[in-house]
Amino acid sequence: MSLLKIANQVRRKKAQDNKWFLYEFIDKNPGLTVYEMSKKINWTIGKLNYYVKKLVKDGMINNTEKVVNGRNQKRYSGKTVKEFIDWDEFHK
Repeated sequence: MSLLKIANQVRRKKAQDNKWFLYEFIDKNPGLTVYEMSKKINWTIGKLNYYVKKLVKDGMINNTEKVVNGRNQKRYSGKTVKEFIDWDEFHK
C-alpha cells in the first residue's frame, strides 16, 4: 500500500474520532456556543465549526438560535435516542 493511501486512511480515522469526540462532548454539555466549546476542549474555532457543521448536517445534534445583545447565538445539544428513530420505518 502506498504512503499516500496510508496517510489518507489515518486522516479519515482521525476525522471520525474527532467527530465522535465532539458529539459526546456536546451530548454531555448541552447548550454551549462554539466559542464556549472551543475554550473547554482547546480546539480552534475553525476546527470546531467544521465538525459542528458536519454533525448538524448528519442530523446528530440540534442547534437553537437566540439573539443576545443584538447578536445571534447558536447553542448546540445532542439529539435524544427518540429523535434518531424513524418511527415510520419502525412500524412497518
